[in-house]
Amino acid sequence: MKKLSIVILALLAFNCSNQKVDTKKALQDMKSQEIQVVSDVQIIEKAKDIGDSISAKLKVNLEEEKVVWTAVESENIEVRGFPFNEENSLEGKGKAIYEAYQYNSQNHIKSPANVQFMEDTQFVLYSSAMVAEGKEVGMWYIKIPRKTIVLSVSQ
Repeated sequence: MKKLSIVILALLAFNCSNQKVDTKKALQDMKSQEIQVVSDVQIIEKAKDIGDSISAKLKVNLEEEKVVWTAVESENIEVRGFPFNEENSLEGKGKAIYEAYQYNSQNHIKSPANVQFMEDTQFVLYSSAMVAEGKEVGMWYIKIPRKTIVLSVSQ
C-alpha cells in the first residue's frame, strides 16, 4: 500500500509541473481549425492570384522551332506547359481550353489568363499563354488543389 501511495504522489508531482502553455499558439491552432465559408468568387480570385504569381516565374524559349520551358516546383500544385507544335494528353476542359488558345494564336488573338473549376471539383485550373519572342507558342496549365486555395484565402 505504501508503494502505491508513493507512485500516486510521484505521478501527481510530475503532472503538476510549472510548464507554461503558449496560449497565443493554442488560439492560432484553434482558429486554423474553424470551419470557414469561402465563396466560389473568392476561390476564383485567389486561384488567379496564385496562378499569376506562378506563371510570372515561368520561362519559355524557342530553340530551332522547339519550345523549351523551365519548370517551377510548387507545393502540391501541378505546373505543366503544352506547346502548340507538340502532341499532348489533355482531356475534357483542359483540352477545350488548349484548343481555344491554339485557335487564338493561329488567328493572332491575344489570349488572357483563364481560371476554371475542373470536372473534378477538388481542383481549379489556371491557364495562360506561353509567350516566346513576342508570340504565343503554347499554354501554361496550372492545376491548383481547392484545399490549398481555401486555406490561403483565410490568411
